[in-house]
Amino acid sequence: MNKQDVKAIVNDEINKFIDSSLDREMRKVLSKSNSQTRGEMIITIKNAMEAVYKLLWTKKEFWKSDIK
Repeated sequence: MNKQDVKAIVNDEINKFIDSSLDREMRKVLSKSNSQTRGEMIITIKNAMEAVYKLLWTKKEFWKSDIK
């Protein structure tokens, strides 16, 4: 067993731990309707959806005028 094997094993175990623990903790935090993290996530998603909508609306007008 060399240094690379040990690194691979340690990284695999860390990734497994983070995946399972992080998932559980995020569920706990996001399940509370008044948590700050949930509010921030909702705001971020809202802003992202608005940006996509504005971009698509702009592209629609561009293609509409370009086709005529």
